Amino acid sequence: MSYGIWKFLHILLLVYWLGADLGVFILARAARRADLSFDQRALLLKYGMIIDQLPRVCLALMLPVSLHLVDSAGYGEVPPVLFLLGWAVSAAWLWLLYALGKSEGTPRQQQLGAVNLAGQGVFGLVVTVAGLALLLGYGPHIAPWLALKVLLFGLIFFCAIMIDVEFRPMGPAFVRLATEGSKPEIEALITRTVDRAVWWVLAIYALVIAITFLGAVKPG
Repeated sequence: MSYGIWKFLHILLLVYWLGADLGVFILARAARRADLSFDQRALLLKYGMIIDQLPRVCLALMLPVSLHLVDSAGYGEVPPVLFLLGWAVSAAWLWLLYALGKSEGTPRQQQLGAVNLAGQGVFGLVVTVAGLALLLGYGPHIAPWLALKVLLFGLIFFCAIMIDVEFRPMGPAFVRLATEGSKPEIEALITRTVDRAVWWVLAIYALVIAITFLGAVKPG
């Protein structure tokens, strides 16, 4: 496919990623409201988790699409094996996201969730180290702005991991809310959980804005 097609797909992934992420952000903050009924809050959280799958899908597809964009734009020569690896990782990740959704509420979900977090950690580390190496002049020669994009993209995975980690208490908190009703300590736990996760969401927004700026302006 041509450069224009890959650029279009890259922009499309970015738009749906940020748009859906903003929806999750709003729904999660709304679920903190103690003036709403439990059913209303649970519904907000449920829809937030459903919408949250879209940013994850976009993130999984961003790597292979970005490789094709770099190659078709002439920013760097991408070895064929890297294309295969990128699409293989993306396909495996998409399958894992599907399996996680199908296993919701089962012990298998916890196992797959652990695999997902570990995979993100390994992949994020590889991309971050690769970006740093390229920025320092190791490996194929590419523009510094592109190397910095790779580095910042790798950092997004660690922010995504922290969102999942910080949001873990929300499930047990809502179970208590359903059985015990609204209590100050339960509401405090819900608010604290959302607020801590929000900082990592904002960090992803900042990284994506920086990455978008580098891709659009291409400084230096």
